[in-house]
Formats: sequence, structure tokens, C-alpha cells
Amino acid sequence: MNKKILTLFAGCCLAFASCDNFLDIQPKGIVIPKTCEDYETLLNDAQLMKASESYPIYLTDDIFMLDDDDMTGGFNYMELPNQRLYTFQSEVFGDGETDGLWTYSYNRIYTYNVIINNVLGSSNATEEHKKQVQAEALVGRAFEYLTLVNAYGKHYDAETAQTDPGVPLLLDEDINKTNLTRATVQQVYDQIKADLDQASLNLPERPVLNANRASRPVGYGMLARMYLYMGDYEQALENARLSLENNSTLLDMKQYNVVDPEQYFGRTDLPQDPSDNPENIYVRRMPYVYGVNSSVYGSDDLINLYDHENDKRYLLYFTKRLGTTTTDYDLYAPYVALNIAMGTPEIYLIAAECEARIGSKDQAMEYINTLRDYRIVNNTPISADSNEEALRLVLEERRRELTMNGCMRLIDLKRLNKEPEFAKTITHRANGVDYTLEPNSPKYVLPIPPTVLRYNPDMEDNPR
Repeated sequence: MNKKILTLFAGCCLAFASCDNFLDIQPKGIVIPKTCEDYETLLNDAQLMKASESYPIYLTDDIFMLDDDDMTGGFNYMELPNQRLYTFQSEVFGDGETDGLWTYSYNRIYTYNVIINNVLGSSNATEEHKKQVQAEALVGRAFEYLTLVNAYGKHYDAETAQTDPGVPLLLDEDINKTNLTRATVQQVYDQIKADLDQASLNLPERPVLNANRASRPVGYGMLARMYLYMGDYEQALENARLSLENNSTLLDMKQYNVVDPEQYFGRTDLPQDPSDNPENIYVRRMPYVYGVNSSVYGSDDLINLYDHENDKRYLLYFTKRLGTTTTDYDLYAPYVALNIAMGTPEIYLIAAECEARIGSKDQAMEYINTLRDYRIVNNTPISADSNEEALRLVLEERRRELTMNGCMRLIDLKRLNKEPEFAKTITHRANGVDYTLEPNSPKYVLPIPPTVLRYNPDMEDNPR
């Protein structure tokens, strides 16, 4: 098996090993998928229930670290790639260090490709059911590529996307390709759109089993996210509305409390499993369950956005006491397994942002106030005198709601830095030294893993 592809798909066999060892090539004693049920079993594989990585948060303005710290361990005890991100170094992963975002995303894409390309030829199911399974896999692949192209490529710009390098675009299960290259940002987005458009024809109205499986509101929601990132606010708004028409459920956080401030796990009485949260329409967990939970402090910039007395997001997700240890700072410690895929709050926020940009400021505020009514005790509705003010309020609410959510803040910083009124310089301090990240710095784009470059010499890296 070719080393170049082994590097790209490191761990791909592990995904199948956890699911009855379904492989695309049939070694002795190994079963390959034949029936539609076999392919649907792959969709339920535990590896596909994970997504993204938590480490991009170290590049953002949502966190700060002390040098040495009893609560988190501190900067000096962080893994080296996280230290390099936090101090905005050009190198992130050294040769031999694993970039989990790249490796496991392509691992999952490989599994989705097996399903997409073969399930229609499977047996023991109706054509309708086989197309539904394929549609769910198409959404999964689109979700992975939308994250990858925004992590390892420049933010979408219609004027340069045709030439900006994106990520390798792999659409089959052939693991013997050699000397891979990067598709352009435009090519990756075109494929994402094609996958989602095709999926929309056959997605079920409601998820099969639970929200780990894609459904119609997810398909529309993913298109809304894609168009938002592209700056196509009309299409983003249209798809956000369609998603909300299919599912607009929100969780009333006002009913939940911190039940035991000394408890390490289960500190709050929120639903512990993301699948039990009715506003989670597409569930994916951090690879390490809790991501940066209890490992970072919220930055002053972030913490000051919350109403500390009445906003349940602040009261449930941050604490200054954990077990018997107390701190002067706001530790991020929600103690729930977070969903980093998609929920209805994000769809409300997309609709609100698009209304503020191209539509009605009052409608934008209506979306925001609906969300806030489910988050803030005795919420007083907010209003805006102009679309510009409405946009600022929406973006502040987006940051409160989507904090510490995988790559979400990194992508928002990249896209908003293209607008002078929202561009910002980020400063992190470590061991007495201030490190700054300027707006539109090339360091916002993650480097291609060194091992991948070594085995694919024609693949260009990102200048940092």
C-alpha cells in the first residue's frame, strides 16, 4: 500500500476495524459491505461521530493562558503544537507530530466515499432507502470538506478562489493515488455544493435513530453555513429559513443550574449527551470528548460580552471553582459533551446576520431575541437603530453562543478580518512576552502537515 496515501489516510483502517472490519479490499476472513444495511452500519460507526479538533481555538481571541497554573497546568505544560499556535509561530506540527484535524478528517472522508460510491449497488433495500443512506454520507463528506478548506485554505474570496490552494479533493476509495496536489478553494466549494445539492433530494425529514444522522434541516443548514462563508447572504438566508421551517427547536437553558460546584463531572444539570439536546440537529463530538474543557480560560474580551448574573451560557459554561480548586479567572468548564457539528442556534444566527447585512434590522433582532429568550433569565429584548448596529449585535451574540466550538471562531476571525470595521489584532502573553497576530496574517491558515508534504512533493505548503 502506497506510503503517500497511508500518510494522508492514517488510521483509515481503524475506522473500519471498529465496524466489523468492513474494507474496500477483501483480505482473508474480512467482510466487505454488500447489503444496504452494511453501508448504513458504516454511517453509525463511532469514528464518524467525531469531528474537527479543539486545537484551533489556541489561535483565537477566545482564550488566555497563565504560564504555570494549578487549574489548567498553564502554558508551559501545554503540548508543543498548542504552544506554537498560542504564540503564533510559523511552525505548528513538527515532523512526526500528528495533526489530528487533517488525519482524521480524511479518515472519515474515506469512509463516506466508500458509502457514496457503492451503496446504490447494494442489495436488500429499496432504491429510496439506498439513496437516503447515500445522501447522509454526502452531507458528512461536505461537512468535513467545509471544515478542511477553511482551516487549510484562505477564506473564500470570489476574486481569488479559482487560484487559492485549498485541500486535496478525494472522492473515491482508491488508496493507491500518488503525488497528491491541492484543489483550489473554488473547486472544493463547488464539490461541497454539489454534494449538498444532491443530498437535499433524498434526505429524510427527521433523522434516522438520532441526530448523529443527517436530515433535511441539516442539509439546508449546511448550505446556509457554506453560503455565509462565501459571502452569498441571499442564498445563506434562504437556506437558513428552509432549515428553520423544518426544525426551529431551541433548548431552554433558563431551566438549568449549576447543581454541584465541587463536582468534576456533571457539574450542571444540562443534558449530558448532545443527542439528548433537542436543538442539536447534527451531532458530532470532539475527538477527545471534552475538547479544551477545563484546559483554558475565557479571555476578558469574550467574558465581558456576557451578562454574568442572568446569561445561563456564562453561568453554565464558565466557573471560578472546580472541585476544591478556585481561581480568579473564568475557566471554561461546561461539563457536557459539546456538539460541534450543527444546532438550531447557529441557524438562527446565520439568518440574523444575513438579515442585518442585506435585509431587515428588525427581523435580525427578532431572530436574536428569540435565541436570547432561551438563554437569559428575564431577557429584555434588544433593538438596533441601523443595520450596522444590528450586525454588530448579531456578531456579538454569535460569539457568545458558539464559543470554543472547534474551528468556528477561527473561521469567523478569518472572514471578518476582511471587513475593516471588524478586523482585529489578537495578543497572547506567555512567559512575559507579548505575541500578536495581525488581521489577515497568513498564520490564520494552518500549515499542511510536514509528513504529508514529504510524501507528496508536488503539494505546496501554506506560507506562514
